[in-house]
Amino acid sequence: MSDLQYTARAERSSQHARVWKTIELCFEEASHLQILKRRDFLGRVGYPRKEGWTVSRAEPPHESSPRTELSFSRRGFRTVLVLDLISHEANRGPRAIDLHAYSSERVYDMSRLPSSSDAVANVSGELAAARAELTRLQNRERELIEEIRSVRTAANAEMDRINSLLKRRHPGPITRLPPSVLSDIIYRTICNTHPESDAHRCTKRELAGVSRRWRHAILNCPQLWTTIVIEPSWSSPLVMAHVKRSGACPLDITITKWSSVNHTPQFQQLLGLLVTCGYRWRSLDIRKNSGPFATLILESIQYMMFPAMKRVEISETQISDCPLFLTSHYAPALEYMTLSKGNSINQIPNTTGLRSLGVHLADDMSGSLLLSSLLPLHQLSELVLSGTGTEWPEADSIHLPALTSLTLILSNPRPALAALTTPSLVYLGCSRGVLNTRFVRARSGYWAHIFQDFPNKFATVRRLRLFDTTSDSSIPPADAADAQAVCTACPGVRQAELPADVISSLFAKDDTPADHWKDLKELTIKGLTVGKIPRILTRWLTKRKSNRKSPFKVTFCEFNTTGSPDASGCWMASLDKLLYGHCVLELKDVPLKATLNLDSSRALVDTRGTSKVYDSLDMTKTRYMWCCDCYNSAKI
Repeated sequence: MSDLQYTARAERSSQHARVWKTIELCFEEASHLQILKRRDFLGRVGYPRKEGWTVSRAEPPHESSPRTELSFSRRGFRTVLVLDLISHEANRGPRAIDLHAYSSERVYDMSRLPSSSDAVANVSGELAAARAELTRLQNRERELIEEIRSVRTAANAEMDRINSLLKRRHPGPITRLPPSVLSDIIYRTICNTHPESDAHRCTKRELAGVSRRWRHAILNCPQLWTTIVIEPSWSSPLVMAHVKRSGACPLDITITKWSSVNHTPQFQQLLGLLVTCGYRWRSLDIRKNSGPFATLILESIQYMMFPAMKRVEISETQISDCPLFLTSHYAPALEYMTLSKGNSINQIPNTTGLRSLGVHLADDMSGSLLLSSLLPLHQLSELVLSGTGTEWPEADSIHLPALTSLTLILSNPRPALAALTTPSLVYLGCSRGVLNTRFVRARSGYWAHIFQDFPNKFATVRRLRLFDTTSDSSIPPADAADAQAVCTACPGVRQAELPADVISSLFAKDDTPADHWKDLKELTIKGLTVGKIPRILTRWLTKRKSNRKSPFKVTFCEFNTTGSPDASGCWMASLDKLLYGHCVLELKDVPLKATLNLDSSRALVDTRGTSKVYDSLDMTKTRYMWCCDCYNSAKI
């Protein structure tokens, strides 16, 4: 509080001598008595005044009256000081002073206050004690400050020592990787984790818990948040986190595993979060959804615009009508489309920029309508047809000038091959199909039935792949007519990938069909039985070398272990010896059959060095050990 300033004057009376008095001004504010200040009562020294206080003095009715009243008031609160001056002598001051202070509620008798001399003595003693205590505390403060300074100096020295030791320590290789390389490694790890929904829902969380640096790399890499899977195990906060952390990057959307009607509200909520950013959709994968959800998906995105979408794949989701969002008006950048099992779309939507198309034809779907709808697709370069289909178009009626890759996995590929005209075809993949065995045997072999009427039709094909999608052991192996039909239809093959049952007919002794492939550079044989030596192929390679033709690469993969003889001997060594100098031999995923004789008196340590195998006396175990690395002789 600031000093209270009061104004007062002392009146000299003819009955009183000059009086010097020292009083304690006391008044009450809010029912609390406070002693403010010791002042000279005479006019030479005025009373302290506080802003808002008013002072008035009541004159005695008679000059002989010894009483004087001073009134103090502030905001309706009034305090009155009553001064009674009793007998006095001139020039010596009064012998007694009766000082009263009262308010509207109480009156305080000031004569009971201690005398000035006693108060001064008490204050002097307390003041000396307070000064002594202050000196002691100041000395203690200086001691503590010095101690803090010494502790701080020691802590800084230890910190510098720790930093120097950290600089001298060599961190691990993974901690020295640049952030971009670390993010790329994490991205590849997540992409190779299956199923895809768990990779982006769980794997990222596990990798983020490895260290603070990994967590920072994951949270600040937008490419790790571009794949969003709309399925029952995903929540709205998880979808929103992917949308926000992906920034402005294109999104890969997958809608899968919706079957229960009870999940309809959740599905609508999750899909609603993504509809607002449809302009960022780069790919859309719809698979494994029941009928009601297929309809709900189409209704939700039927009229949406997807300016950045390039890839669409729909599988195991029943769609009968052609969706409008697949047309060029709604998806002008669409280049890759796959309509797998479950759909019954007979006509491909008008997508002028489409480059790759894969369609599965159901039993009741018209092949003629499907292939006819491909005519406006002038940029189509890759086509994959699977299934069955009926009512195929006439021969050479479908002209696809830009098609460079054709794969047919049909029950009968012949009608499709006959209908298509592909002047730029480079790759041809064809399955053997599931034709009636009696019908084929009555005429010719499987491959002959497919290719016999197309001599030189696929002369531009440089890579030929023939494969078998059935496991019917009753089907007879390919004969000479099969090999002749294949080589005649595709005379310009440079890379051939063939099943093992074609070797005997393709590389026969007399009039070898493989001689039509004069530019052959690479040969891949699939399904060779382990332990068997393809001696017909060996003789053909020897004959080819004698004609001074350069050797080419021969690869064996996807070996057959059913009914194979004992290959624990020198099968691979014999194969390498026979083909040495005639080709570059490569073996992929070779199953090695090993026989281990285990004795109870000895412990056999596993090849990995992690466990020991014990068995009874003279017990024989046989197992297959699959080699993931390729065996490449690299011999010419």
